Amino acid sequence: MENEIQTEVQTENQPEHNTTKCLNCGNEFEGNFCPECGQNAETGRFTLRFIFGNLLAAVLGRDGGIAYTLKNLFSRPGKMIVEILDGKRRKYVSPFPMLFLALTVYILIFSITGSKGGLSSDLDLELSKNTPVNEQIVLEINRLITKAFHFYLNHYTLCYMLTLPLFVIAARICYGKQNRKRYYWAEYTVAMVYALVILVLYRCVINLTYPISTNFYETMALLEPIAIITALSACFRRMMGFNMIKTIWRSTLTLALYYIMVGVIMLIVIFVIAYGLVLKYAE
Repeated sequence: MENEIQTEVQTENQPEHNTTKCLNCGNEFEGNFCPECGQNAETGRFTLRFIFGNLLAAVLGRDGGIAYTLKNLFSRPGKMIVEILDGKRRKYVSPFPMLFLALTVYILIFSITGSKGGLSSDLDLELSKNTPVNEQIVLEINRLITKAFHFYLNHYTLCYMLTLPLFVIAARICYGKQNRKRYYWAEYTVAMVYALVILVLYRCVINLTYPISTNFYETMALLEPIAIITALSACFRRMMGFNMIKTIWRSTLTLALYYIMVGVIMLIVIFVIAYGLVLKYAE
């Protein structure tokens, strides 16, 4: 009897352990985070307060916040990228989520201001029923080139995104053999994506000027190659270990090689289309 009483007393004196069942994996645990999947113990239903709080934490948080990443991207991009490549990644938003966020802002501004992605062009070509076959082929090719030109002028920020692998190839070639041995393809891609984030944000800023002054907007659009070279130099300089002049020179070569590769691909596509048109009219 006495043993039972002592056991009851000991049980009453022992602290209670509150366990939580993880809503994600079903594991029961003590503490604030599930040891199996890492989800927060306080995971409730979605409310406006919860969504607003998470949005503020994502934008303003010092631990991986968007504002902190943007601040470092524009104040010390080279050092930030080196830290990320060295494994210090918790403080920064990853490159591709950052790029998608920048593109979202760009599309929003683009739709509000009605600005164009590039310079305007009034090229137009028409076919006549009496046009000879040879001239029809030439005019068809010219029309395709014109449409491609229009698309590039009005969407060349999107074109940069779609041709990201060409940018990475150009960077690996132009920044030297020694650095190709030091860094993987994916590590070049990280720096290149952050450079494109800077470029997209540059486009956001100049698009805001479109309703105010079309001439100023088109002037700033013409300066975009300089903005690209500046972004590449800022993101790759510390990573490559070059001085400023050498970095700008290599970045200029990178952009030139990129344009050459895009041009070659376009010529190949035009040649294939032209060959198809010749076969079509030959029938």
